[in-house]
Amino acid sequence: MHRNKLEEMLFKVTRVVAATLILSGLITATACSSAEEADPEPVAEEPVAEESMDTSPRVSFIEPEEGATVSSPVHFMFGAENFAIEPVADPPVINQGAGHHHIGIDTDCLPAGEVIPQAAPWVHFGDASAVIDMQLEPGQHRVCLQIGDGEHRTIEGLNAMVSFTVE
Repeated sequence: MHRNKLEEMLFKVTRVVAATLILSGLITATACSSAEEADPEPVAEEPVAEESMDTSPRVSFIEPEEGATVSSPVHFMFGAENFAIEPVADPPVINQGAGHHHIGIDTDCLPAGEVIPQAAPWVHFGDASAVIDMQLEPGQHRVCLQIGDGEHRTIEGLNAMVSFTVE
């Protein structure tokens, strides 16, 4: 008698499992046929623009734009990608992937690994700021944006130049 109850329970469980499988198959078939009926014609896919996967660090001038004519004081704004801009610590600490801005007025950028002078024509942004308004004489100017580490040493590839005219 005990065996009959066990067989009866197994029979019921088997029926429930079979019914569940059949029902889930019907739901899937209905969902698929509904999707086909709702959109019977294939739709051409629009090309998707490839996103840049470049994760190399870089810096840039946001303002002024290359070739712009501006008035004095000149508004400078800098940008950095894939690189942390941080204030200079006391005592100096070099953090990999981090540094601060410097600009050189009417001078070339320095080679990698060189200490940026703390005198004209260089301006240091040891507070991690990225904006400054500066009085410049009328005429053509070239400005170098250069990143320095915690010891003000230039970092390979982290520089940019902009040329503009002050009216």
